[in-house]
Amino acid sequence: MTNVYNILCMLCGRSSGQVCAGEFYRASEAPLPVWDQGRNRCGFCSGNLFLEPDDSGVIPYALPQIRARRKAS
Repeated sequence: MTNVYNILCMLCGRSSGQVCAGEFYRASEAPLPVWDQGRNRCGFCSGNLFLEPDDSGVIPYALPQIRARRKAS
């Protein structure tokens, strides 16, 4: 089973996206994380980001990118 992690902000609690098999999937409503002082920060508030394991195995943020790849094939 592939590990899925939600990327959440410690300050505002918003989700920036998910990581699955080393690939980042941005949440559709979220700005990209900001690289600052050697670490990624929340695109909403510049808070620290952390990874939370998601045992459901569902990757909703990846669906638009998967659909686009299928159309391109």
